[in-house]
Amino acid sequence: MTGASIAYRWTREEFLRAWEAGAFDHRVELVEGEVWSVVIGDWHGFTTGNLLRLLTAKGFRLTTATLPTGNSLPDPDCWVLREGAEPIGTVGTKVSVWAPADVALVVEVSDETVMYDLGIKAKLYGRAGYSTYWVVTKDVLYEHTDPTPEGFRVRREYRAGEDIPIHYADTTLPVTDLLSTL
Repeated sequence: MTGASIAYRWTREEFLRAWEAGAFDHRVELVEGEVWSVVIGDWHGFTTGNLLRLLTAKGFRLTTATLPTGNSLPDPDCWVLREGAEPIGTVGTKVSVWAPADVALVVEVSDETVMYDLGIKAKLYGRAGYSTYWVVTKDVLYEHTDPTPEGFRVRREYRAGEDIPIHYADTTLPVTDLLSTL
């Protein structure tokens, strides 16, 4: 007899217990109850490093830490936190929870996962109330603003030769500088 398999949905607490116990043999994140592998590679690494260098601004800190969002534990490639912000809670013993007003920018560097980053993750970060979310690809930088309970109201595309506003720093950067190449 065969039957339909039942997909298991992880809770944050179950995922954290497994993660803290070393159950995963590679880098993973929890997105809406599903455990996703984190895709990495040369282009991804160089682009993330480039973003960390270019997005530095007085009064803000950059991090690559897990960013608890609703019942998910995504690992954005980098995100910007208001300097002096204090966690509003913790998940497990190692992961801080931050107020959306203290998170100035969330960034996913996207090659193989672009559809997930533009879809599910955009909804996730928008519902959380983060003011600005970027998806950086090899050719386009997608900026999401105006968060809503359904995701983001506004999505703009920026390409090489254009400047993108860095809202928290009250400046702009050339998109060409943000689209890293090897």
